[in-house]
Formats: sequence, C-alpha cells, structure tokens
Amino acid sequence: MYHMGCAGGCSGVDAGSKKARLVFNREQLLYDIKNCAYIEGHVWGEENQHAQHTLVEICEEGNVDRVGRTLSLVHAKAIEMLYPYTKEAVGDDEEICNRLNFPDDYTIELSVPATMSRTTLELLNRLIHEFMVARAIYDWLSITHPDAAGNWLGKANEAAEEIKGIKHTRTKRLRRPSHPF
Repeated sequence: MYHMGCAGGCSGVDAGSKKARLVFNREQLLYDIKNCAYIEGHVWGEENQHAQHTLVEICEEGNVDRVGRTLSLVHAKAIEMLYPYTKEAVGDDEEICNRLNFPDDYTIELSVPATMSRTTLELLNRLIHEFMVARAIYDWLSITHPDAAGNWLGKANEAAEEIKGIKHTRTKRLRRPSHPF
C-alpha cells in the first residue's frame, strides 16, 4: 500500500519535497513467504521430505518469531538503503529496544522530491516487499537447508540493487544551459 502525504509545507519536509509513506502489511508478507516456501519445498521432491517439511512450516508457531525478527531487520535495511529520503534526527534520550514485538504494518516514511513519480513509489513498494520476502526465506534456508539459500539471497540482492537504482535516479528536471551560436 502506498500513501502520499502533504506538499512542501509539512514539518520536517524540505521545500520542493513531499511526504510519502510505504506500508507493508505483516500478514501479506507472511502470506507470500508461506506461498514461496511451499513452492520451493515442493520443487525439491519426495527425496528431500525432511527439508521440505522444515521449509513449509516457516511461518508456523515458534518459527514465525524468527521470520518476524528477520522482517524487522530487513525493514530497517530497506529504510537505510533509502537514506536520503528517510533520514531522521536522533531525539534527546533516544531509546531503541530489541523486545520481540511485531507491528501489523512495517512503514517507511519518505521525504521525496516533488518531481518524483507516484509510479516510482509504487515500484519501490513492490520491490521492498519482494526484498523482505526473499530475505526472510533466505534467512530461514540458511539455517535449515543452506544448499538452497543462495537462490533466495540472489533474489533479495537483485531487489536491493533495483531499490538502490531508484534512489539514484534523477528526479529533477534536466536543465540544459543555452549555448550561444
């Protein structure tokens, strides 16, 4: 889900920029993780039933805590990847806790140039979703079936590179100097 906020006059937003929020619903992330794990596990075939069983139960009680921690970590990585758009000042007496607590939605608050396209934000939302899903499956497989983990790390890295590419895309109009003839 994508939400666009107010124009340049909002607090904490530079002139010429807009606030946007990318929202990643935990249940949707877990649903995709379960689906991908099911498919991956069944591709392995009958000869690898134990590994298949372990993968298919990735989001079952107890296991989902590890997946949740991974999603929290990958969410933080996504925020950091988008640093120019997500930077926030540290408050006085800032406290950050590692308590096991999973939100219903993982959000990313952005301050983007006013010229950034809504379609770019939609693409960014989908890429980050894929990044989070692939990294969660990679983490799980790196523990339970390391031989199969590399494919998912590759998928995560591919999404991460595309996310970084969007960050570096020029979002302002190109102004060419006039040349006297």
